[in-house]
Amino acid sequence: MSKRKNYKIVSADLNLVIFLKGFSLEEERKLYNGLRTKFEKAKEPISVESYKEFIVKKFLIDADKFLENLDDGLDKVEVFDSIYESVIAVYPPFAIEFICQDLNAETFFTGVKGKFLKNLKDQFATSQDSLIRDPHHISVSSIEDIRNLEKYLKENIIGQREAITSLIKSLKLMASGLAKHSSFLFVGPTGVGKTQLGKLLGEKFSGNFYKINCAEYAGQHEYAKLIGAPPGYVGHTEKSLLAEKADQSNRWVFLFDEIEKAHHKLYDFLLSILDDGTCTDNMGTILDFSESIFIFTSNQGTGELKRNPVGFCNVDNVISDKTTNDIIRESVKKHFSPEFLNRIDDIVVFKSLTKREVKKITSQQLSILPIVKTDPLIDYIVEGGYSVEYGARNISRFIKNNVAIKIADAILNNLVPKGDKECYTPRLVKGEVKIINTEKCQVSST
Repeated sequence: MSKRKNYKIVSADLNLVIFLKGFSLEEERKLYNGLRTKFEKAKEPISVESYKEFIVKKFLIDADKFLENLDDGLDKVEVFDSIYESVIAVYPPFAIEFICQDLNAETFFTGVKGKFLKNLKDQFATSQDSLIRDPHHISVSSIEDIRNLEKYLKENIIGQREAITSLIKSLKLMASGLAKHSSFLFVGPTGVGKTQLGKLLGEKFSGNFYKINCAEYAGQHEYAKLIGAPPGYVGHTEKSLLAEKADQSNRWVFLFDEIEKAHHKLYDFLLSILDDGTCTDNMGTILDFSESIFIFTSNQGTGELKRNPVGFCNVDNVISDKTTNDIIRESVKKHFSPEFLNRIDDIVVFKSLTKREVKKITSQQLSILPIVKTDPLIDYIVEGGYSVEYGARNISRFIKNNVAIKIADAILNNLVPKGDKECYTPRLVKGEVKIINTEKCQVSST
């Protein structure tokens, strides 16, 4: 099996571009199983820091050379943390929490009874299905399918019911045969669910989702990455990115992230694919995406609200949803060409999240961890992980760095909840999460 192409990731924390190795599914499984075996046979607890360092060196291209050339002023631990997060974004099964749950569910503990172990097994089975196995195709062709999808999206995307309703309308047209493909422009503040909605839709619509970072297409000729290099240029004979996708299926959800950053040449290319769902690659092959959904995300217009919030407020110093909607839509019309906007089925404005909605998101993200969801814990996460500027984007990272890491330490030190409890119990001590009410568990000798 041939290797996948390497990945280029932008690390905002380090302000660097990171190149990660590409592995085939078979190679990925082999590496994962090898790591799992090392955890099982380890005679001493494995530290989180050493695991992150191993992952960084395993996945980073020319890791030793990269680390040698780093600025001496950078903190080594922070560097490994940042690169580790980039690796996990591409390869979720290699997150230490995932491997620990795997071990807990299968062989790591002996003599543990009750709901705690069953809970971990159930969580692992769900996570493994979605992260390691190949995604399965799901048919959305009946009114019952669409209702189930709508319910699923509304349960998992908090605070954006109008956006979901807009998507569902288009899916009804596609399912009934009155439309073959759809396109949307998702506009609104960062960290409110635009990308996540596209991702969940892709998983349920067909199992095929692909995100394109438009910041990488700011140059005039960068769009050739999608359809291949023109004749006479290096790489002309290689299969293009979109050609590979078309070979797999004509039913995708493509998400073009931060479309406003792309060069106008990319827009010119998109006009064709938005017309009938097809495009022609560098080899003259017509690529069929006629049953696909194209989503474009943008922060266009939100900057105007930040620069002059008072000018848009009512007598109560509050910006109404209608005013926000009007300002963003007007800004969109000024920035994007009429040719592009006329090919978009719907412009969907995402709302800023309320504090109550942020708490729901936090509770939702805590549900994948074996920990008691207390009000003080949720308030602690919201306070440290949410900001008006970045929305809920940092909540997941805050949970990983301040909550999940505590659970990982307990698991690696063979500590389980006392008695027959399902989850670990948290307590906040001096602004830090502590895991309490645990007991030692025998480690399997096999």
